[in-house]
Amino acid sequence: MLDNIRIVLVRTFHPGNIGSAARSMKTMGLTDLALVAPRDFPSEEAVKMAAGATDMVANARTFDTLPEAIADCTTVIASTARPRGYDLPELDPEAAASLLVQDAQKGPVALIFGPERMGLHNQDIKHAKYRVTIPANPQYSSLNMAAAVQTLAYEVYKAATQGVATNPVVSPPRDLPTSADIERFYGHLEQVLGDIQFLRPHQGETMQRLRHLFTRAEPDVLELNILRGILSAIDKTRSQP
Repeated sequence: MLDNIRIVLVRTFHPGNIGSAARSMKTMGLTDLALVAPRDFPSEEAVKMAAGATDMVANARTFDTLPEAIADCTTVIASTARPRGYDLPELDPEAAASLLVQDAQKGPVALIFGPERMGLHNQDIKHAKYRVTIPANPQYSSLNMAAAVQTLAYEVYKAATQGVATNPVVSPPRDLPTSADIERFYGHLEQVLGDIQFLRPHQGETMQRLRHLFTRAEPDVLELNILRGILSAIDKTRSQP
């Protein structure tokens, strides 16, 4: 089950942090490391900082974009130090770990971390369903990326070995669509809303609010198929003379 929990490092600046994160993951039984557009990788510094976890560095997969890295994941949680203005449900580390462990029993899930300097952008966070913030000194709450990985990896290991809390997010197990399925739905929705002239070109705020709406609703596979069916019916009606 821990094999289904993916740690995704987005645009990592210092390769040593990749190695340190890999070491933290291996210590806590996590094996799936994904790197999105790292600045310097492969790197001897990453191997050096991995110490006994060099196999983790060697097996890390690299992706050009975040959607590619999480395409097969049903649950995606973004690690952020602050809200960032993107309205996602917030979990504490224990609840986030419990949810990941619960959903990993059915398939891949992901925990994403941003670059060292600025953290995740809103364009990254919009691909997540939840965000998690590690409690810290409010006057200086910014953790090193590798330290954040270590902290949350520990919570995941604890949840996996001590048992998942009952209803960590008050949601019974369901068949959830993958991140790629959700993104295809958003693309279809934006296309249809544009075709019926509800959306003007580049009207990003409306789509962002619609993303918030569907993230809160968290449609399952059947519900998403119904929504896609509605959009397809609109397409068909518009194509008829």
